Amino acid sequence: MSSKLILRFKDSIISEYPLVAEETSIGRKPENAIHIDNLAVSGHHARVLKIGSKVILEDLGSTNGTLIDKKQITKHILKHGDSILIGKHTLTYVQIEDSPVAAPSEPEEEDDMDKTMIITPQAKEALLNKNKPTAATMPLAAVQVITGSQAGKSFDLTSSLTSLGKGDSCRIKAKGFTVGKQSAVITRRPTGYHITHLEGLAKAKVNGTSITSQPTTLEDSAIIELGDMKLEFFLKKTSIF
Repeated sequence: MSSKLILRFKDSIISEYPLVAEETSIGRKPENAIHIDNLAVSGHHARVLKIGSKVILEDLGSTNGTLIDKKQITKHILKHGDSILIGKHTLTYVQIEDSPVAAPSEPEEEDDMDKTMIITPQAKEALLNKNKPTAATMPLAAVQVITGSQAGKSFDLTSSLTSLGKGDSCRIKAKGFTVGKQSAVITRRPTGYHITHLEGLAKAKVNGTSITSQPTTLEDSAIIELGDMKLEFFLKKTSIF
């Protein structure tokens, strides 16, 4: 099943964007896959992640927030018909069954703005975070399995997301009756590495504390437990270029 986002301004459809990539960025800067040229939209406002059969919308600490059904979200598993409010624009999530997907329209090239219009107090925090390292220069990290059937094996976290669970599509597989097919995901963002619970009764633990649907930051030497396995998260000396 394929899916797409339909971008609207008031009652007019501006464009449609098939969700074919692992990650689709949304924001005011022209380099975003979904470019929304509006002062109420942050430069890098949100992103859509495809993890197995799930499509997840994640706000990237935007100034004015991302809303679904008038509720501000940090991370949300999209369902058919969800209406996403970003600034003054609306994105509608549509699932397509056995139907060819049209190629996305080229966004109009318009002048970029250097600053985001301040609408909420979150703007101050956004400006303070401006000089944080980008994903392109942050240290490379990895996890090493220390107990379980894969003990000794390590996984470099070079992708923007790494899924954990017992499903075939997961890169790191864990066993356990209550472990979800896509139990958790480790994301690599400019603010660092984070782990988030997705599904299943069993929730991964970081240093003995269960994670939630809100991102948990991974520090060097953190211990992750899920099902039958225990992993150590560590930073490498080399950087990603």
